[in-house]
Amino acid sequence: MSFPPEPWYLRGTLVLSVFRVPRRLVRDEHLPAGTRLITLAGNAFVAVAFVSYEPGGVLTYEELLVATPVWDRGAVAVSVPQIWVDSEASRLGGRELWAIPKQLARFGEGSSIAGVAVTGGVPLPGRWKVAGRVVQRLDGRDVRAHAAMSGRVRLVRAGWMFPVGGPLGYLTGRTPLVSLAMDDMRLTFGQAP
Repeated sequence: MSFPPEPWYLRGTLVLSVFRVPRRLVRDEHLPAGTRLITLAGNAFVAVAFVSYEPGGVLTYEELLVATPVWDRGAVAVSVPQIWVDSEASRLGGRELWAIPKQLARFGEGSSIAGVAVTGGVPLPGRWKVAGRVVQRLDGRDVRAHAAMSGRVRLVRAGWMFPVGGPLGYLTGRTPLVSLAMDDMRLTFGQAP
């Protein structure tokens, strides 16, 4: 199985919610040396996103990920402690290129990882853009990659279901601080050759 070279250009939609979680519950073995979670009053911030990458990008697949804001080399970055995809090419590429701990999963009704239902939607004006670094450690290897995303954003209500015994059980019963959806999302991930 092969995967596209970096950078990856992807298109699609996403739903993202941010949760406040006690620091002691948030994993950190994925952080490079010297990198630390950003915390406030003993809590970390955990973003959970479901992404559907659609035709028009280098790969087409679905993804569920957890991301945490971190301090790295004097700047804010993002790190991904948990992530699942339904594409072997994405799994291999994420691990080999950027040390992202992608695992294979099936999504849909009956998922043992998570489920989400989205309602409402208040569109925010314009096209939103965000860019920054993603920092990872996997199998003793530290990797820092660049990511840039843009799209049309809506504030939404997202109802997440995290099975108590599942890998995201530490989020069971928690209410998001904020939830948003991004349509016509464009993502560039990784360095140009």
